[in-house]
This record gives sequence, structure tokens and C-alpha cells, in this order.
Amino acid sequence: MTKDDVDPIREMGIIIGNVAGDKVKDRIMDGSEIIADASAEEVALWLKGAMDKLDSLDEKTRIQIMENCGFNCARINISHIEEARKKRGKFETLNEFLEAEEKNPARGTRLVRKGDIMYQYYDPSAFNTRCFCSLWRGLKEDDTVSPTWCQCSKGFVMKLWEMYLGRPPKVELVKSCISGAEECTFAVHLNI
Repeated sequence: MTKDDVDPIREMGIIIGNVAGDKVKDRIMDGSEIIADASAEEVALWLKGAMDKLDSLDEKTRIQIMENCGFNCARINISHIEEARKKRGKFETLNEFLEAEEKNPARGTRLVRKGDIMYQYYDPSAFNTRCFCSLWRGLKEDDTVSPTWCQCSKGFVMKLWEMYLGRPPKVELVKSCISGAEECTFAVHLNI
């Protein structure tokens, strides 16, 4: 495994501890010490188990944990956010930007606006994977993962749209590929 695999898992443990306490962190992160020397399949198996343990927490707590993991991912992948900022800066208004994005979306994505909600769709199969997160590259093809994991992606999407809108948006996870859907879908409330 690489530092790119180990660091997000270590950070997830820190976030769990900060939100739910060290006892919960120790229970959920049990076995994570194997990650540094693990195969992609072992990482996916461990992470799937960690998500199952995380599901024992109340919904608000597990969403808070995973959204914060997504915020952390956005910080780590700041170049993606900066690239999006430059793209957004080419348009005078948000509406112009959204219309252009709907007509010419980035590979593996599409946007569909319905009233005050922009549906953002991801198709990880465009990249020959089931999830944009590389931590899942070892997941068996017929395995699914708790949608709790996808609250991390929601956190990333929140940071991306915060940059587009200039304020924190309300974002909902509608469905996810890794949980069995054809596409990952997020509803972004524009409130323009």
C-alpha cells in the first residue's frame, strides 16, 4: 500500500476519535495497523468491516464522521478543487456556469438541473472502477458497501459546491454505485 492509502485511513481514525471518542475509535479502527502492508483486497475487506462497525453508531454521528472524511479528502485533493475554481471563474454568473457544465460535463459525470436542485451524477465505471476512492480498488465485483461510506463523497461534493456557490450548500446522497446503484447521485440544493 502507499501513503495515499494509509493516510486517509489514519485520518479517518482521528476523525472518529474527535467525533465519537477514543473507545469508539479503537473499536472501529481495530485491525487498521495491517493497512501499510496489506493488499488492495485486504484494505477493501478491512474498510468494509469498519463501515459495518460505523453503522452501529447513530445516523447523525456516522454522517458527521464520514462528511468530515470527505472534507479532509477535499483538502488533500485541493488541486481538483482549484481546477474547478478556475473553470467556474470563466463564467460571469452561476447560471452560465451550470448551463455550460450540463452541456459539457467532465468525464464520468453529468449534471441535471430540476428547478432549484442540481443532480450531480458520477459514473465510476468511466474509470474502470466502482468508486472514485482508490481505497476500494480491491473490492470484489459483487460486493456492496454500506452507503455510510458515501457520506465521505457527499462531504467532498459539499466542498466542491461551496466553492461554486460561494457558500455552504445542502447536499443529499441519493444513491451510490458501491452500494449497488448504476451511478452515484447527489442532490445539490442551489437556493439561488
